[in-house]
Formats: sequence, C-alpha cells, structure tokens
Amino acid sequence: TMDLSQCIRYALDHNLALANKIIETEVSNEQYRQAQRNLLPIVGIGTTAYKQYGRSIDPTTNTFVNEDFFSINFYLDSQIELFKGFSRINTIKFSKLQYLISTEKARQNEIDLAFAIMNRYYDVIYFKGLIDIVKEQVSLSELNTKKTLKQIELGLQAESDLLEMRAQLASEMHQLVQAMNQYEMALLSLKHLMNFPRNNELEINTSNIQLPNVLNVVADTVYNAALLTMPSARIADMNVAASQKSLSQARAELFPRLVAGGSINTNFADSRMEKLFPNDPTNTEMHIIPFEEQWRQNMSQSLYLSLQIPLFERWGRMSQVKKAKLERQMAINHQQEEQQALYQQIVEDMQRLESFSKEFEQLNAKTEALAAAFSIAEKKLEKGLINVIEFYTAKNQLAQAEADRMRTLLQLQLTENTIRFYMGEKIY
Repeated sequence: TMDLSQCIRYALDHNLALANKIIETEVSNEQYRQAQRNLLPIVGIGTTAYKQYGRSIDPTTNTFVNEDFFSINFYLDSQIELFKGFSRINTIKFSKLQYLISTEKARQNEIDLAFAIMNRYYDVIYFKGLIDIVKEQVSLSELNTKKTLKQIELGLQAESDLLEMRAQLASEMHQLVQAMNQYEMALLSLKHLMNFPRNNELEINTSNIQLPNVLNVVADTVYNAALLTMPSARIADMNVAASQKSLSQARAELFPRLVAGGSINTNFADSRMEKLFPNDPTNTEMHIIPFEEQWRQNMSQSLYLSLQIPLFERWGRMSQVKKAKLERQMAINHQQEEQQALYQQIVEDMQRLESFSKEFEQLNAKTEALAAAFSIAEKKLEKGLINVIEFYTAKNQLAQAEADRMRTLLQLQLTENTIRFYMGEKIY
C-alpha cells in the first residue's frame, strides 16, 4: 500500500528514463572537471626504435654510414598554453554552466515524472471511488428489486416496474464493469511510470484525500517564487550565461596564442663505436659504446616559446563570433518566452484553483440536496406515490453528483499541489 509521496519516491528511484538523465549529468560533470584539468601542462614520454639498412644517417653523429645498424631514441616533452584570450578560463565557466544546466534538466525530468505520477495516482483514486459509487448503486438496485418482487406478490406494484428495475440493474452492472476496467488501466499506467514489478500488487492509500486549505496568494507572488525554484526558468537563465561564455570563447580565437614547452632527448645506436684500448695505438679493435654511456653522452635539453598570431583564415573566426552573438540573442529570447509561459501557466492554475474551489462548494451543496431528494423519492416509491422512472432519475442524479464532486475534489487537490510546488514547497 502506497500514498502519493511513496509512489513518487518509488518512481524516482526506479524509473529508467530518469536514471539515464542522472547519468547524463555525471557525464557533463566529468566534462566540466576535464575543462579544469586542461589548465595543466601536457607531458608525454615516448621511444622509437629503428633498424636501418644501406646508406642512412647515424642519429648519434648525424653522418652518413653505409652499414646496417640498430638505434633507439627516448624523449620527454612538456607543453603549456600561457595565453589565448582567456579561452580556457571561459571554457571552464561554460562547462560548469553546462553541468548546472544538465543538473537542472535532470531535476526538471524528476518534476515531470512526479507530476505524471500524481496525475495517474489521482486517476486511480477517481476510478476506485467511481467503483464504490457504482457498487452502492448496484446494491440499492438489488435491494429495490427484491422489495418490488414482494410488492408484486402482494399485488401492490405492476410487473412492468420490475422490468424497469432489472434493466436499470443491468445498466449499472455494465457501468461497474467499465469502472473496473478503467481502474485497472489507470493502475497499470501508474505502475508502468513507477517501473513497479508487474506481478506485484499495488494498493493506493486514499486516506490523505481531503479538501485542501485555501491559498491566499496572488499570481505575482507565486511567479516570483517560481523563478527561483522551477528548473525550466533556471535553465533559461543559465543558457543566456552559457551563450555569453560561448561568445567569449569565439572571441578568444582572434587573440594570439602563446605556448611554452620543453623537452629532453637521448638515443642509442649500435653503429656508434669506440676503440676498445684507446691507449694502445697499435690495437684497432672497436666495440659499441655501452647503452648507459650513450644515454648520458647523447642527452639534450630544449626550451621553447611559441607565438602564433591569426592573421587571416577566410573570415572563419569572425564568422564564429557572429554566430555566437546570434545564439546569445536566441537564448535571451528563449529566456523571455520561458518566463512568459511560466507566468501564463501560473495565472491559469490560479484561475483553475478558484474555479474548482467554487465548483466543489456548489457540487457539495448539490450532492447534499440530491441525497435528501433521493431519500424522499425512496419513501415515495414504497408508498406508490412516484413511478420507477422518477425514482431512478433521482438515484442517477445523486450518483452523478457524487462522481462530479469526487472528480472536482481531486482536481482541486492536484492544482493546489501544483501551486504549492511553484512556491518551493515539497510535494514528495
């Protein structure tokens, strides 16, 4: 058995689409972290081995040799970008905004799922309540059918009344089957959204369905609170900020690029020989200089500073700047559209809340009046003062009023929950 809050929490923990949105947020977070790491220097180490045949250059002496030899070189390189119009700083800020936007999108999906669950939840409650109303009508029809049978046996009622009652009972049984089917479909839809196990039973707790408290707020107050809490509004704001950073990135491409770096290199070749006995001029025996000695002798270091100035690239970089400016204006326009749509939605919800509240008051009074009228009609039928059609007219009017009152109460609670959520209150 679950209430609304439990259904929503279960869906948030098990819905697969929402799980993917959370994973997308983690991906965006990793991109943001990598943008920060890009400020660090690039360091690389490597080695290359060669086997040379015929005439070639000895890498240890840079002279031509006419013999086969083996060589291997080792290097360690490092490079860091010193300046490029603060491109990487703007990239970090842009990546952070993208991460925050993805977080808000995940939260928006969470909210959308919560409201979808809430709608399905109230559908289940409505059809469950409708089943109870129709069952009560069926029970009354069965009871009145039995009474009519006794009246016919006593000669106090015509058999045509019994046929009317049986037809009404059949109609109500059909309505009951329809209500049960609608309840099962609504429950199945709710379980699907929750990713609830198909073979497990789910019972909805209806004890928290009651008339909500009246909200004494105006649309502007709700709207100002929603601008700070609703992800859709925050996403629009951050998209404007991100478009500004994207423009700064495009402008950075117009600046010179200053890069510093350095490297360490060494190598070894078996073609590099030396006398085995250097102090004996008569002994010309040679041997390969050992690896450790060549490693030390061939070691070289270098530092460099590179300046690249973009002069002309077929207006490609200026085109990127223009596109970034247009995209920023689009983001500003979308921000205003989102704010207008949010305000319009809040105004409509406030009007619906007032309308449902007044409608519920009228339906409540109508249901009480029809209940009294039906009670009187029931007594008149027993005394033969009205016919069966008049009796069932009163009975059907009461059933319809009860169903309308229950539907309006659920719509009132749904709308009230929506407005409270706009104001920052938790609904789950």
